[in-house]
Amino acid sequence: MNNERLLPDIREFLGLWERTFNTHAPDRLVALYTDDAMLHGTSSAKLYIGAKEIGTYFRGSATVKMDVWHSVVLAHNVSLVVGSYVFSQLWKGHQVTTPARFTFVLRRQDGEWKIVHHHSSATPG
Repeated sequence: MNNERLLPDIREFLGLWERTFNTHAPDRLVALYTDDAMLHGTSSAKLYIGAKEIGTYFRGSATVKMDVWHSVVLAHNVSLVVGSYVFSQLWKGHQVTTPARFTFVLRRQDGEWKIVHHHSSATPG
C-alpha cells in the first residue's frame, strides 16, 4: 500500500485520537493504543509502558488541536507520523496553550490503526 492511499486512513485516525483525547475519557483513549504501547508524554519524564499504564497518564483537563503532520510508511502495516499539536487548558482563570510536537508509530491491528509508540514534547522556544 502506498503512502497516498494511507493518508485518508491516517488523517481519520488522528482526528479520532484528537476527538477521543478531548472527551477526557482515558479508557476510550487507551483503546487507540496497542497493549504493548509505549508513551513519553509531554508533562512527565516517565516512560509509560503498556496500555493500562498509559491510561494513568491521561487524567488531565487539557484539550488538544492537531496542527500539521507528515507520515511515512515503514512496512505494509506500520506507519510513522510526525507532527505538531496544541494543548489548551484553563489555569487560574486564564486560557493557557502549550504547543507541542509528537511522533506516533502506528500499527494496523485487526484492520484498525493503533498507536504502538507515542512521544510528545513541548515545542522549544
